[in-house]
Formats: sequence, C-alpha cells, structure tokens
Amino acid sequence: MLLFAHLGLTLAASKPVRRAIPVYVLLGSMLPDLIDKPLGELLFGTAAMGRTICHTLAFLLLLSAVAYYREDLRLASFAGGVSAHLMLDLMWNSPRTLLWPLLGAFPPAAYLSTLDYLQVLLRGLSDPMVAVPEMLGLAYLVYFAWQLRADIGSWVLKRLPLPASETRQ
Repeated sequence: MLLFAHLGLTLAASKPVRRAIPVYVLLGSMLPDLIDKPLGELLFGTAAMGRTICHTLAFLLLLSAVAYYREDLRLASFAGGVSAHLMLDLMWNSPRTLLWPLLGAFPPAAYLSTLDYLQVLLRGLSDPMVAVPEMLGLAYLVYFAWQLRADIGSWVLKRLPLPASETRQ
C-alpha cells in the first residue's frame, strides 16, 4: 500500500470508534513506513528492506501494552493506526517479519536504490490490488476534509486578530 490507502482507509476504519483521536490514528497509520524505510536504508543498505521492526507484531503489542498501562487514548489511537497499517500491508503473508524474532531474522531483500524502489512502488499502481485501495483512501480523505471545512473555517476565524477598527467598539 501507498500513502492514500494507509491514511484514508485507516481513518475511515476508525470512524466507528468514537473515542479514537484522528490525528493519532493518521500518525500511527504511517509510523511503520516512516521508521522502517529509512532504517532499512541505513542498516541494510537498501530501501527495499523497509519492513523490519515496526512491521512486527512485537512492536504492535509493545505499543498497545504501553497504551493500556498508561491508559492513554492518544497511544491507543496510535496503536490502532499501526494495527491498520499492518493489515493493509497484508503482513500475514510475511510471517518471518510479522512474527519476528520467533521465526528468525528478517527475510533478505534485493538491493534497490531509493529511486529504483520508488519506481517499483509507482509501477505497483498498475495492479488493481494497489490502485483501488489508493483511490478509495484518497476519496475518503477528500470526503473527510470536506466534512471538516466548516470546523476548520470557524477555528481559523476565531484565532484571526480583529482589525483595529473592530476592536474599539
């Protein structure tokens, strides 16, 4: 999955969870890639090694345990986003990564430069299993932004300083 599927579909899935905090759900939905992609480049020398520590069940369980222990709704929302990320990445198809360290080391990946890796990701858009979730995710993000437009506008207007002529009245 790419950006819009992770953000939009995760946000849509969290909608029925009344206490979920959308900004933390969104951050959690991208966290595994935000950490693992650069980590794979640094530790393994290839961006293709972008599914490591944060794509594991151990990471999700640790994050969930901390959220439970601290009774922190922000961390729980964050963990929910990470959980959705792992589901959208179909991590059960990569049990050595998902169940790390139980099944041994992370599986090796072919060397790809960052540019080659981005090209592979973009070529993936020709696959309906990638393109359809991306379009659905983008559609939900547009809908979500449309729903928030009045709230955002009133929030901005409340914080704008009034012109001097209006403050003297």
